[in-house]
Parts: sequence; C-alpha cells; structure tokens
Amino acid sequence: MSEVYFIDVKKGVPIIEKLETLLEKVGVGSLNGIIALKMHMGECNNKTFVKPLYVQKIVEAVKNHGGDPFVTDTTTMYKEERYTAMDYYRTAYAHGFLPSYLGCPVIIADGLKDEGVQVNEKVEIARSIYDSDSMLVVSHATGHYPSSFGGAIKNVAMGCVTKKTKMYQHEVTRPVRNPDLCTDCDNCRAVCKQDAIREDHELILERCIGCGSCISECESGALKLPEDMSEKLQNRLAEVAHAVLKNLPYSNFVFVNFLIDITPFCDCAESAPEYISPDIGVLASKDIVAVDMATIDMIGKHLFKGDPTVQVHEAHRLGLGMREYEIVRV
Repeated sequence: MSEVYFIDVKKGVPIIEKLETLLEKVGVGSLNGIIALKMHMGECNNKTFVKPLYVQKIVEAVKNHGGDPFVTDTTTMYKEERYTAMDYYRTAYAHGFLPSYLGCPVIIADGLKDEGVQVNEKVEIARSIYDSDSMLVVSHATGHYPSSFGGAIKNVAMGCVTKKTKMYQHEVTRPVRNPDLCTDCDNCRAVCKQDAIREDHELILERCIGCGSCISECESGALKLPEDMSEKLQNRLAEVAHAVLKNLPYSNFVFVNFLIDITPFCDCAESAPEYISPDIGVLASKDIVAVDMATIDMIGKHLFKGDPTVQVHEAHRLGLGMREYEIVRV
C-alpha cells in the first residue's frame, strides 16, 4: 500500500500555504540535481491550467531542499499555439510562466527540432527531460474524452515524449469512415489542419493525428470514432508512461495532482463551460498509480465518460505502482 498525501480545500486553509509541507512529506528532498518540473502550461485560451502562483511555490520548495529546477513541457501534434517550441514559449509567457516570476528557467523539452532519445521501438523521451537528474510531475486532474481521465499517467505518457511517440499513442483515435454514408460535403477536408484527407475523402493515415475535428464537422455520420478507442488509448498511455519512467537514467520521481478547476476536458481545450466536480485539493505521492487511483476515487469514477481506471490498472499490471493507497492528510 502506497502513501498519498492530501491537502483538503475544505479545511479552509489556502492550498498555497500548505504546498511546501505537502512536498516535504512526500519526500521532495530526495530529488537531486537538475529537476524537471513537468507540467502543462495551458493551450492558448485555456483558463484552468495549474496557475503560476502554485508553480512558483513548488519551485521555491524544491530550491529550499537543494534542487535546481526548470519548468518544462513538450510541443503538440496538433497545429495550434504550442505546436513549435517558439509558439509554446510565447503561450507560456502569456499565461504567466515567466522565468523571472517562477525563479527558474522554462525549457520546452523537445527543443526547436523535436529532439528526443529513443528508448524502444515506439518511444522517444524528450531530450531535456532525459538529460535531467530527477522529475517532479505536476498534473491537473481533468476529464478527457478519448482517454476518459487525465492525471499523472497521461501527463508522463503524452507530455514527456516527442511528436513521433504522441502519434503512436493517438493512432488508436483515428476516425473510422463509412463511405456509404459520405455525401462529399467536403467539411472534413476544410477543417483538417493536417491535410490528412484526400479528395475522395479517404484518410491519409500517416498524417492523421486522431484529433476528431473532422468527425465533429461530418454532416452525414460517415466519420466516427472507433468503439474501443478509449480502452486502447488508455493502455497505450500506460505503456508509454512505463517506457518513460523505466528508461530514464534516474528513478527519483514525485507526482503532484491538483484536483481543482476539474473540467470535462484537458488543458489543451478552451475552458469548459462547466465543471464535473467541486474543488477537492491536492494529492502527492511517489507512486504514479496510487496518486491517479486516489484522484479518480476522490472525484468519483461515475463523473467521467467511460472507465477512467483502465490506464491505472494497466500501469499497475506493468509494475509502475500500487492501486491500494493510504491517504495521509497534511
């Protein structure tokens, strides 16, 4: 059974005042050298990402315990405002993730040219994460339509790798086309930013990133998501998270999940119009499986679309951690 430390917002003490104590309890002092503080700094127009105020406090706590942190994430497959490192820097700075405010550098881990270290046939770890000495993973717990839930496992699997590895995970979300229903309206081609649909409306698989934009614009229902998509994607998330954590040249990790501003969609989306749960607090553990299992249990499994625990069970099967946990209140 793994320990999961918990700041409860219902206790009335602001989260910011207990963050350093939470990190001390979970063992932030065991992180050493150059520490990758991995997080999602929010897509342009998103408002629910973990705010710089909290990240600054985490940076301060890490430095107080002798670590040398940098805030980091990787670029996206989809062509929006984090598609290149230069775009991501502009978006991060606009969201308040300024080195002068945080007290540490901000480094896009796959660099200017999508640079990674290949650790197996499918997985490339982003260069700056591979070159660090420890990692503190800060995740914003949310719903997520393709994978049901986004927490620490998804943050590591999608956020610590290159575009090539993101594509491998998203292969299973590519739409299924029924040509008999196609009316040649051309809406799918008009909305596809990857130029992944031919004139005859067949998919160009090597370009398709499985974003689903074409499905939302299809008037006839000719394009649909695969029925087993969520289970397959969650299994790949666990597979890639396992490959990352087991192939980094270090084994010092801390996982911190923020259970606040809990929306149906991840921070790649514009702010959701509603929340699926009231604010709960912050969880921290050295066990990635336990912290995500506790997160799902506290939010409520029934509030997610599909079964959010598939990725947790698979990560446990692969040996990443324990599903059983003990909550330790801070």
